[in-house]
Amino acid sequence: MKRLIVGLLAMTAFSYAAYADVVIIANRNVPENTLSRKEIKEIFLAKRVRWGDHSRIHAATVRDAGIHKMFLKQHLNKSHAKWKLYWKRMVFTGRGVPPISFDTEAEMLAYIAETEGAVGYVLSGEIQDESEASVKIIRIR
Repeated sequence: MKRLIVGLLAMTAFSYAAYADVVIIANRNVPENTLSRKEIKEIFLAKRVRWGDHSRIHAATVRDAGIHKMFLKQHLNKSHAKWKLYWKRMVFTGRGVPPISFDTEAEMLAYIAETEGAVGYVLSGEIQDESEASVKIIRIR
């Protein structure tokens, strides 16, 4: 019976992950409302460090493996292993510092709301009504 319950829970979690969408969010004062997939990749790989108005970009990630892996797959086309290797190389060679990382989406949302130029991601269900939200959703073109 335990195996059946564990199996059903695993299938439910997998099916939720398969249909969940990761949404890019930013501080309300970020000048961009839309970004291309290439620009998102450049931001989270620290190849682009300034917004269009020359303010500093502050990228943020979530440590939750499920959400982070979905983000990497959907927006950066990278595996978690390749992400970690990329940042190890960047840090070792002194060419970059990885995005700040938070334990929960709520912590990251608070950081993005309070930090000028901050950008991150959440599952689509975490942002209810953009007009009431303290962050804005970045559209992908």
